[in-house]
Amino acid sequence: MADLEELACNWSLLPSDVVVHVFSFLPMKERNSVSRVCKAWHQSFGHPYLWHSFDFWFLLPSHVRLLEGLIKYGRYIKSVFIGVNQLSQVNRENACALMDQLSKIGKRRLTRIEIVFTGENPLFYSGQEFLDGLFKLFSPVSESIEPPLNTLSHVDLCGITVPIDDRLINILADNHKGLQYFDIQNKVIVCKVTPGCILRLVKICRYLLDLRLYHCSMSDYILDAFTKENREKNIEHLSIMCRREDKFGTDLSAMAWKNLASANPSFRVTLGFDHTCPFNIIPIIMKPVIPVRTLKLETFAECHEEVTLAAMYYSSTLVKLVLRTRNTMVLEEALIKVAQSCTLLKALLVFCVVSEETIEEIFCLHPDMKTRGTFVLKSVVEPEPWVVGVEEGD
Repeated sequence: MADLEELACNWSLLPSDVVVHVFSFLPMKERNSVSRVCKAWHQSFGHPYLWHSFDFWFLLPSHVRLLEGLIKYGRYIKSVFIGVNQLSQVNRENACALMDQLSKIGKRRLTRIEIVFTGENPLFYSGQEFLDGLFKLFSPVSESIEPPLNTLSHVDLCGITVPIDDRLINILADNHKGLQYFDIQNKVIVCKVTPGCILRLVKICRYLLDLRLYHCSMSDYILDAFTKENREKNIEHLSIMCRREDKFGTDLSAMAWKNLASANPSFRVTLGFDHTCPFNIIPIIMKPVIPVRTLKLETFAECHEEVTLAAMYYSSTLVKLVLRTRNTMVLEEALIKVAQSCTLLKALLVFCVVSEETIEEIFCLHPDMKTRGTFVLKSVVEPEPWVVGVEEGD
């Protein structure tokens, strides 16, 4: 009985696995504070499980202290998120110092990395120091460092607004052949990644499941490479965004799409068009043989014809439709056609006003969409931003 009373008033006697489990729900600042309660809790603070995933935010100069934890616990980290306010030079330097330290960790377990820029880019900023830091991180470890236990399998660079080039992708492919997820849709003005570089990546990284890039970096040869017998895993998802460069580029053939879809029935595509994409090539790129799961028509111009094509072409595959356009009566008719023909539709995001009657008819056809809140449908103009599942629905 006395032992139970002692346990009730002495938190340091809690089993370490319980403390670690509780710590896993706390942000790093609070976790660091409670680790000072007692020696037992401080020991739990260094448990490898708590360091498998870590978010590094460099928004202020004082955030340099986050590098101290990397030196001590970096060998446990498997997943890293790096958020940077790149407007400040000191934040950029701290983020690059983090990548440098990651590259020097012996027996590192890092399998996932994501980098996101916040705030405004400095004028004429090329981001070369970030490209150099990533090149070093993707490169082989030096002979003085024990080899890593695992290689990178998830690389997300869509949040860094610097022009990624072939050199960086080639070094990633050469040293991380187990890559499964790769996103380079990073909203730079000019894409510098060539189709030949992506073809090389696809041939080397035979486990690739999810690839996200710009249309100008694609070719028929890449689609054909995904059908080869020497691949360890079939590609599951391909996201292609179309922009101004496609005015001068080469389209992907219907035959190449058909061969890939036939070889891999579960394969799905995200197809997107932004406001810089030449309007006349949109219906050319939207081929009926493409198994489109998500379609984004963010043109800010009338696109009812393209929405009608989506209802015809992708009735058996379309799950999500995103529209940034202007409202017309024919657009609302096209939206109803999509709701009627696309039985798998789960999300509809329309960033222009439509009539209340159209909204009700869509909800009548897809009541689960309203229940989940996976929609943006407005009958009156409201202040932006229009957020999915906030204004309406749960």
